[in-house]
Amino acid sequence: MTPAPARRGEAAALLALALLLLALNITPITNNDLFLHLKTGELILETHAVPRTDDYSALARGRPYVAHEWLAAVVLRLVQGALGFNGLILLKAVTAIAVAALLYAASIELGAPPAAAIGALAFVMILAASRFMERPHIFTYLMTATFLLLLARRRRGTWAPLWVFVPLQIVWANLHGGFVLGPAILAVAALATLLDGACGFATRRAGTAGGAEAAARQALRRESGRLGGMTVLLAAVSLVNPYGTELLRFPFQLTGSSFMGEIYEWVPPLVSFDLKTGAFAVSPFASTYMARYYIAWMILASAAFAGALVLWRRGRLALPGGSFPPLVFIVFLILSLRMNRNVADFALVTAPGVAATIAAIAPSRFGRGAPAAGAPAAPRRPVAPLPWVTAALTALALWFAVFGYAYGPALRRKVGLGLGRNVPVAGAAYLQSIGLRGAVFNTYSAGAYLVYRLYPAVRVAMDSRNDVYGEDLYRLYTRALTDSDALDDLLTRLDAGAILIEWPSQGMMTAAAAVHRLKGWTPVYFDDVTVIYLKDGGPWARAAARDGYTLLDPALYRGGATIRADNAGRALQETERALRQSRSYIARVMRIDALAGSGRTSEATEEDRRILAEDPPLFHIYTHLGWIRLGLGDSAGAAERFRRALRYQPDSAVARQGLALAQDSSAR
Repeated sequence: MTPAPARRGEAAALLALALLLLALNITPITNNDLFLHLKTGELILETHAVPRTDDYSALARGRPYVAHEWLAAVVLRLVQGALGFNGLILLKAVTAIAVAALLYAASIELGAPPAAAIGALAFVMILAASRFMERPHIFTYLMTATFLLLLARRRRGTWAPLWVFVPLQIVWANLHGGFVLGPAILAVAALATLLDGACGFATRRAGTAGGAEAAARQALRRESGRLGGMTVLLAAVSLVNPYGTELLRFPFQLTGSSFMGEIYEWVPPLVSFDLKTGAFAVSPFASTYMARYYIAWMILASAAFAGALVLWRRGRLALPGGSFPPLVFIVFLILSLRMNRNVADFALVTAPGVAATIAAIAPSRFGRGAPAAGAPAAPRRPVAPLPWVTAALTALALWFAVFGYAYGPALRRKVGLGLGRNVPVAGAAYLQSIGLRGAVFNTYSAGAYLVYRLYPAVRVAMDSRNDVYGEDLYRLYTRALTDSDALDDLLTRLDAGAILIEWPSQGMMTAAAAVHRLKGWTPVYFDDVTVIYLKDGGPWARAAARDGYTLLDPALYRGGATIRADNAGRALQETERALRQSRSYIARVMRIDALAGSGRTSEATEEDRRILAEDPPLFHIYTHLGWIRLGLGDSAGAAERFRRALRYQPDSAVARQGLALAQDSSAR
């Protein structure tokens, strides 16, 4: 290969990587935090001031509120105002490409050839795709990658003045709580440079030092002092924010909260230990595909660094980047084992060092390893893997574009635009249409969108700002989801006019049962995301009387059992009205059940087949259809539907029970 073909091969591989990143990140908006940021950004732009007390919540109103990601909220709101929600999706994708470009440049600075750098980046970007969402955390990925590139350039002696870190840190401190990683990375770099100066990790022979080598080590020790001083300065300039020391303390206060262990992204990625019971528990994250990628990357990186250390001790290799890559690996591995939201940070931060190290210990495959510190870069020999890397990444991009990004067997994020099906758009629209004012009791994930859509007319009971609510209000709220007396007390305290429950979520059957045990609350709206209850008396009594369902509630519905022959006619009328409100799958399933109960079996069967052909990724829909078919005596059809439910939710006990009954019936 000539240099020109090599450059063309590198460009083709980078283009394939960019296509892969687009396939991974051009996806509908599904995270609930975004909507709080949009509302906060809107208020900051209107008032030219950051909020200091909460006004979104009926439960926590007046409590201190540190909008620690205020600058990110403004950026997100400006993008959304100019380009809509699809503009935010584009921002996410562009940021992912920028992060990859910076990490690629850092890998090249450390001596990694393009094939190794692009291959490693593709793997970690697939791993991190689960955390690339329209939220401020993506700015921490961007800043971390920038810091790594600047440090790699300083290591090579190219232009990267220390003062550049200062404005970057100030901006970072106002974008996201991950700004604490800035001083941490500089501290690790200072320690690594000191070790390199003392032990010679960046030289090819351990324990020896000639005149030039001694001078190089002395220069490394001086650089360590400069980096250490910059670490302290970065911590100090983080105070340049609207909240001062409050913002500096915020990340540590939040991560130290005892109840944060109940939030999915804050639990350990593999196993957790309960101090009260003394028992280990497997984390929900451990069942995802990302956990497999995480373990694979951990093993690969560990093996690479161990092999490089052995070769260094034999005097055959200078560690690429000195001791900084393995030290960063150790520090961020520890952070990632603490909570699964740090897994993506760990993968991204370690990618340049791992890529360079793998290439250095496999010179026959990737060319020469990294040069010793201060030495000129050796020319990289063009290598054969680039065409294979390009082909593999192109195939992966097509795969994700067609089949989506799988979190696990039951959840897949498809390529697309707009808002995801989990966002309670229609439910909020219903509350808006009846002119709801005051407080609403809502489930946790729905709070942010309700704030975005209905504030200030409506204030929520709970949203995802755990720092604002604190442990006491959070416990009060969670108790109300299971205890009707506690729920009644909280509704009275809030003077709530409506209840909105995301009924397909785990445990919401218990919450719906608690609502039904109360007097004076009627279900008035439901779709595949939410069910809404209104108070029979008061300002919205007319809407409750007009829209109320006397029989149907999706959270308590059980296919083949809730609707019987004696109530099928009334159920059919209510399902027809529900379908006029929203063409939800659950309303269609209830209609099938009502048709079957009314003796209109052929109509029920035809609608059942239409739903199967559309194949919605809603496991409970197939579970209900399975019970209906089982009630009609169609054991084979029931088994087919239960199997489809298990395809989307492999751990569904209800679907497994139904499948066993269907198979037993077929055997008889």
